[in-house]
Amino acid sequence: MKEKIRANKSDIIKIVILSIVIIWIFCFFIDYFRARQSKKPLFCITQNTKTYDDGTVYSCTGMGYKMYKYERASIPTKLEFGPFFIKERTK
Repeated sequence: MKEKIRANKSDIIKIVILSIVIIWIFCFFIDYFRARQSKKPLFCITQNTKTYDDGTVYSCTGMGYKMYKYERASIPTKLEFGPFFIKERTK
């Protein structure tokens, strides 16, 4: 009887972890495809807009990823979406 309970607990833990990973992947891809369409992500933990002399930079930090939308004359890149450790471009 105790072995069945242990097996059930480990199965429940596996299901919970798998569910969390699937939800994270779902959130990541929704935000990724929204970013590719130049829309704001839905699942931002923090949002920030910095103003510079030549324009603005919108940044969004999600669950394990960041997005930067550049509207600056000095930066040719318009959008960056990547892992949480990418840095904002300054030039």
